[in-house]
Amino acid sequence: MGATQWFTDGGWVLLGLGLFSLGLAVSLARAVYLLRDREARNEARIDRLRRELSGLEQGREDLERLSALDPVTGVWNYRYLQQSLARELGWAARDRRPFALLLLEVDGFADYTAAAGHQKAFGTLRDLAQRLSVEIRSGDTFARYGGDEFVALLPGATGEGAEGVAERLCYAVRKTVAQYDEAASELTLSVGIATFPESGEHAASLVGAADRALAAARAEGGDRWRLARGGEVVLTDYQAQSRSS
Repeated sequence: MGATQWFTDGGWVLLGLGLFSLGLAVSLARAVYLLRDREARNEARIDRLRRELSGLEQGREDLERLSALDPVTGVWNYRYLQQSLARELGWAARDRRPFALLLLEVDGFADYTAAAGHQKAFGTLRDLAQRLSVEIRSGDTFARYGGDEFVALLPGATGEGAEGVAERLCYAVRKTVAQYDEAASELTLSVGIATFPESGEHAASLVGAADRALAAARAEGGDRWRLARGGEVVLTDYQAQSRSS
């Protein structure tokens, strides 16, 4: 069959259909490519947005954490302590679970500050706070109460367990100050212990009981702890170990 006859018999139609199909295939392939490229760009944008949101969330968490830290000592601040105490009281009241509140004060810190100066004294206070914070469990709370006073919240602790922690904290201060100058070596720790529910069932009553126990420990010369039960301070058999130990 000649070329003229082929075109006469419908070749033009077949050729047109072939070219149309080819053009359609090319258009579809281009559309698929464009869609996939757009999808890839959208995924990249989504990933970038996810990273940015994650960074913002991390930044928010970091800011919240920083806002809850005491700037001098680096441990939890008073606001965080209030929140933790309220939360722990709620759990303890609901489950009737015991917990202990320890009120700590560095003995002789005012005299040390006068002799060493505020800058050095604050550095020492930070070192002591960091040292004490590692002496409690990860689930406990250690916060600065104000000045040279700190609070430790011990969930689930009874009086006996809290006494063991208090003894360890007193010992930690004695061992820590040994690395400082002669003036710092006179620093010790007094601890007042209150327990839920024996010493009280509210924040004010617990803190008040711990404060009375702390005053008793300080009145006896410091470097020791005392336990409060209700309105009474129990004078235990414990005496602080020798500073040479």
